Amino acid sequence: MQSCTICFNRGVFKKISDTCGHKDACNSCICNYIEAELKNKATIEILCPRHKCDAQLTYQDVKRLASNEIFERYDSLLLRHSIRKLENFRWCKNPECGSGQEHTTGDDEPIMTCNACRSKSCFTHDVPWHENHTCAEFAEKIETVQTAANQAYHDRWTKKCPECKMAIEKNKGCDHMRCYCGYEFCWLCLAAYDQIRKYGNHHHKLTCQYYSAYHGEDV
Repeated sequence: MQSCTICFNRGVFKKISDTCGHKDACNSCICNYIEAELKNKATIEILCPRHKCDAQLTYQDVKRLASNEIFERYDSLLLRHSIRKLENFRWCKNPECGSGQEHTTGDDEPIMTCNACRSKSCFTHDVPWHENHTCAEFAEKIETVQTAANQAYHDRWTKKCPECKMAIEKNKGCDHMRCYCGYEFCWLCLAAYDQIRKYGNHHHKLTCQYYSAYHGEDV
């Protein structure tokens, strides 16, 4: 008799896997462990639960140790993993379908009709079929949207150095910027920091949040 290393109940335990030979956990704990691995990681690689053991349970190990319900989930995940390797396989894009199929004509005839629900999708772009647009037109549309998004990002997060005109990107930190050329400036109003450092914050632009009025002799 020995104690289960997970729940500490005593009993006589079977080998977890032939790949490592460990047999120090009860069947109930092993079954729960397999269920947790599939639930939390959606993985098909299940390792022996023994600490620091990297032996992988085989298909037959999982079939022998898991409940029927858990094994069916494992078997389904294994099938999906294998299917993903097929170059011409695509899943149906109808979120309520869950079916998939091979499309042997590939990019030459990109409209793919699901055998299960008859929904149409684009084989080339792997999206629901783009009605009224050829694949070339759809690709151009995507490129246009991406270009616009990139430009919007550039306009919001980059400014030209007032000295050398190089585009500077700001993604974190304070608004005191130092360009590669060595010039320092305020990100918000582009005022020169040598003047701000020397004379004070009234050298920020009036519209800048860092501006503060100077009541002494102006310099």
